[in-house]
Amino acid sequence: MPAFLRLALDENLRTLNGVFLIARGIIPGMKPFPFQDPAAYERWRAQKLRWASDDSLLTPTPLSAEPTVGELQALGERTSKRGFAIYQTHPDSGVDKSWLIRLGQQFGLERLDSNLCADPESITTLKVKASDRPARYIPYSNRSINWHTDGYYNPADQQINALILHCESPAAEGGENGLFDIDLAYIALRDENPDFVAALAHPRAMSIPPNEEAGSRIRDWETGPVFRINPETGRLHMRYTARTRNIVWRDDPTTLEAVAFLQNLLTSGDNGVIRYRLSAGEGVICNNALHCRTGFEDSADQKRLFYRARYFDSLDFSRSRSPRLN
Repeated sequence: MPAFLRLALDENLRTLNGVFLIARGIIPGMKPFPFQDPAAYERWRAQKLRWASDDSLLTPTPLSAEPTVGELQALGERTSKRGFAIYQTHPDSGVDKSWLIRLGQQFGLERLDSNLCADPESITTLKVKASDRPARYIPYSNRSINWHTDGYYNPADQQINALILHCESPAAEGGENGLFDIDLAYIALRDENPDFVAALAHPRAMSIPPNEEAGSRIRDWETGPVFRINPETGRLHMRYTARTRNIVWRDDPTTLEAVAFLQNLLTSGDNGVIRYRLSAGEGVICNNALHCRTGFEDSADQKRLFYRARYFDSLDFSRSRSPRLN
């Protein structure tokens, strides 16, 4: 178990001030509560840390071509507890982009983010591209991608709350993903210094400069908090990137200390980060968990091909039902 989890499980209750977080959908039956309520926060925190120490939740969930209620419930339970889950389909089961869309619908995911490089279905095909618009962006290269949550540059009314990432074909070498639950990031920051989460919840904590193409501005400055509460679900939402270029952090000592602590948390060895290299037919479904990617190399007969679905909706674990996906 990571050191910060071992220490956290043994700590006594502390009275802390912070932002609001609602546990609906995390601990069944628990009502919304403010983070400054020490007893309510500690119950939520203790439960999250217990789940974080349960490695069985990281076992890939088998999904058939037409997932059963039991399969969907298992996938939803693991995602609810860990902030993400890995699923596994048979490579010959006929999974395609339309299947992914229907899978998302079983968890209440309807509003896809049709970003600049998305396909007509609003799913994004991720592979190495040497020309055209996608070539400007790192996800379409074989370079490593630093820690981030998806859509951190989106405006406040278009935040990404859920993500499905599916592997059609892995690279010949490399391309491993790192995954980390945003709830655990919050806990670690708050355990270290309650002022860290207050600083990262500031409405001007992180700013992303405009995006311009051929002299035309396609996105304005986007400024907002790292931590916020989704007004529709009450769940914690995180907007973050570890990039060092084209990002402006609020010029405040506590903010900069919090950013440094978070970066160290994600890159140090004893931190609870999950490392996993997806095989063909496997995928990740998550509440826009923190994630990264190592660099990779394609070969003539094996090229990395992933599908990414990004949603404005949050995962709704109460809606899982027996679907027909093919």
